[in-house]
Amino acid sequence: MASSLTHLVDASALLRALSPQVRECLLGRARTRTLSSGETLSIQGEQAGTLKIVVRGWVKVYRVSENGHEAVLSTLGRGESFDEVPAMTGGVAANGAEVISDCEVLMLDLSDICSCKNARAELATAVMTAAQGHLDNMTSQIESLKVKTATRRLGEYLLDLTEQNGGGGSVALPFGKVVLAGLLGIKPESLSRAFARLKPVGVQSELRAVRIKDPVALREWTERQAAG
Repeated sequence: MASSLTHLVDASALLRALSPQVRECLLGRARTRTLSSGETLSIQGEQAGTLKIVVRGWVKVYRVSENGHEAVLSTLGRGESFDEVPAMTGGVAANGAEVISDCEVLMLDLSDICSCKNARAELATAVMTAAQGHLDNMTSQIESLKVKTATRRLGEYLLDLTEQNGGGGSVALPFGKVVLAGLLGIKPESLSRAFARLKPVGVQSELRAVRIKDPVALREWTERQAAG
């Protein structure tokens, strides 16, 4: 297995769920696509021929309503997968997927499941586990939209981002603010107001650079919002 794919296994819960034999066999049939920001990976309602895992970069998963409005469902980074169930069943993509940064994606064709012992059963279990993870994430998002203000959602997102980057007070947003607004379920102008409301607790933002003067103070603020 190539070195880059070896590192990907460490980041991918789906790949780790497979036995080494099945994983090696599956990855041996995989192909990798390198894409630029703005390119489309999946179209809502069209056949999803492959399971996809992000190797590097970011992918936006979204749905488009009948009136053409876009709802951002998630942003996926290294090791995260999508289109698992339709790839396994030969169905259509329930969501669209667009690359939002320079990106590399592993494409796994499950219609040609390897002949390794227990391959189909292992893949089915891994796919269903991944699907349950997406459902849990969606449920958490719905709960957040119903009970948390936009400013609190932004504050919690920034705290998660600082933890992912070692706890430091300076972070770079992994993608643009328009995508971030969609992820938080608000309009871009509402995101600007949310950043302004966080200034008193030491949050400063310029383009994609965010400075959190005191992460502890921000966490205490979000906890007060939860309690109140």
